[in-house]
Amino acid sequence: MADKQGALDILSRLAAEPSVAFWESGVASAITSTLAGLGLDYSVDAYGNIIARLQGQDPTAPPLALMAHMDHPGFEVIEAQDDCLIAKAMGGVPPASFQPGVALQVICTGGKRLPAVTDGPHGEESERQIRIRLAEPVQLQLPCPAVFDLPDFHVDGDLIRMRAADDLAGCAAIIAALSGLSGRLLPGDVYGVFTRAEEVGLIGARLLAEAETLPQETLVVSIESSRILPGAEQGSGPVIRVGDARLTFSADAEAVLTRARETLQAEPGEFRAQRQLMSGGVCEASAFAIYGYHTTGLAFPLGNYHNSSPEGSVEAEYIHADDYLGGIQLLIQAAMDAPNRENTGFSQRLRQVPDELRERLRDGR
Repeated sequence: MADKQGALDILSRLAAEPSVAFWESGVASAITSTLAGLGLDYSVDAYGNIIARLQGQDPTAPPLALMAHMDHPGFEVIEAQDDCLIAKAMGGVPPASFQPGVALQVICTGGKRLPAVTDGPHGEESERQIRIRLAEPVQLQLPCPAVFDLPDFHVDGDLIRMRAADDLAGCAAIIAALSGLSGRLLPGDVYGVFTRAEEVGLIGARLLAEAETLPQETLVVSIESSRILPGAEQGSGPVIRVGDARLTFSADAEAVLTRARETLQAEPGEFRAQRQLMSGGVCEASAFAIYGYHTTGLAFPLGNYHNSSPEGSVEAEYIHADDYLGGIQLLIQAAMDAPNRENTGFSQRLRQVPDELRERLRDGR
């Protein structure tokens, strides 16, 4: 199992920063300062995506990219009108958030949080806009982000409750995996990639893929917190994601995770992982697949997806701590096993046809 306290500390640090698409600077700063504190090199591209890199020893080994996004659904305040603010939804916010009385925090320049509540929808339904009322009138510099007034981070037994597990848990898992890999002799390069504006159309990932910032032979693993589905249950381990709502992913890339799972399950102790088509949404693996990369995914089953509870209220998201920690462990092992991905148990079984069955077909019986 991954270093539990260290991994939770990283997640807590990222969770303390509110984030909305195009307003990821707080999370980005927490990521870069954490990477720097761990002695990990990184760069920032022209669009604000962060790319960390650990150098491998074998130039013929395929690079492995671990990817997650820094934003979460929320609102962008765009106008002050009479005695209220007008904001537009950024990403898949819960339907309940368009009703009056939902608690928000409006984020000022410098990070100060101002308490506020929704005051119902504004304009045409297709515009996805709401009215917001501040608890106390304040002159704001617009535009600015607004997030749900929910706990940043809280460990509740085996569950981790957060405003934005999607996808700060993915970002934190990557940092923890890079920390666990730092100082090891790696076969190939390992990238940690943190993207922007995923919730409004995979924008950061699409620009990265378009620019071929990562070598074309890179195996891309999209790490997400993704809606609980039958066969992807909380507490049963991280989910090897074979596809999303739009695409199935690459068997070649998935084999990296499959091989790592087999390695871990052969060791003492009980390592658990699941495998499932996670069709609750589209992830960054699809963006890279469109540009010809071999992609796969890893998911933490997520409760209250996009802050929408089964009862229809706005609530904190939550993941299982064991899924999160097991995912970090799987990513670390995947980086070490990547060159041996073709030697999974399944592939070995398919390559070996017993002589007696070979002969039976040849003899026509």
